Amino acid sequence: MLPVSEALKKRLRTLNRELREMYPPAEFRVETLRQRLDGVGTFFSVDKWSEQELQSWLGEGLLIGVDGSVNSTSGAHPHTLSVFQALAKGTRGQEHWEAEVYTPLLEPEEETGGGAAREARRRGTILSGLELRAALEAVRRWSPRVVMMDGSLRHFMLDDARGWNALKAAAEQAGVLLVGVSEEIGTRGLVRELFPDRPTWSDRDILYGVLRPGEAYAWEGWNASDAGLWKVVIRSSGSPQPVGIDGLLSQQEHRGDLIRLCRTLTPESGRGIPLWLDIVDAEVRVTDPLVEAMVEEYLDPDLLHRLLVPKRSERHL
Repeated sequence: MLPVSEALKKRLRTLNRELREMYPPAEFRVETLRQRLDGVGTFFSVDKWSEQELQSWLGEGLLIGVDGSVNSTSGAHPHTLSVFQALAKGTRGQEHWEAEVYTPLLEPEEETGGGAAREARRRGTILSGLELRAALEAVRRWSPRVVMMDGSLRHFMLDDARGWNALKAAAEQAGVLLVGVSEEIGTRGLVRELFPDRPTWSDRDILYGVLRPGEAYAWEGWNASDAGLWKVVIRSSGSPQPVGIDGLLSQQEHRGDLIRLCRTLTPESGRGIPLWLDIVDAEVRVTDPLVEAMVEEYLDPDLLHRLLVPKRSERHL
């Protein structure tokens, strides 16, 4: 085991005690939580399609998976360079890529305030925009049956409203079904409804381990009519942490099929994400070695070392 100071061990024990007080086991008994959840929403089972049923439902249409990735050099703000990629990939080999690079060094001085937090938000906005552009191009070029986005559709709407509206309009006009799959559940609506005295909890906390494998849960409070979206959570694999699925209210009649599609494409032993999205993720991911290789190949050495190589990279221990 790596050497750890007694002071750090003590702080970790204290933290564990504080977390246990904030999340008492008595309030997280599965059957108690299920009863409370059942009082405001609905649990329902989702069966997998057979291969023949899946092919019949897709027909001649394509399934497109869309994901994106960003990674940055290791310097301190503003001496960083971020590399972005987004990929829309079809089940018959179709691919459309989008890419971007970003550095705060090229921004006016008045726009570089806010430091690392502002830079992180900027990176999120750029990445969402690229994924939306990739999805839009897929809709226009191939008119697929389904476009499956890695992440909540609401997240894309909030990050890039213009790009989202363009994709939504194109999908509705072409009859392309949109669905988002989010591995993190960031909402707090259920907690506010059921545990108003626990404002620090999230819906993720109370849903963990409560759903059975193959079971979904719907609550009307998640459906954002102002955003035109429906949402459910589902435990689509053996993992006790459910994932979120959302889609367009204008395509509500296809909600059950889209939920079943996500369930069908998810391995039982996986983390709950449809396999096709994991395949796209693996292909589009911007790794540390890729960032290093790209900046070394395409940036002049004097610019690279003057602007982007941190002093700590010279450490030998």
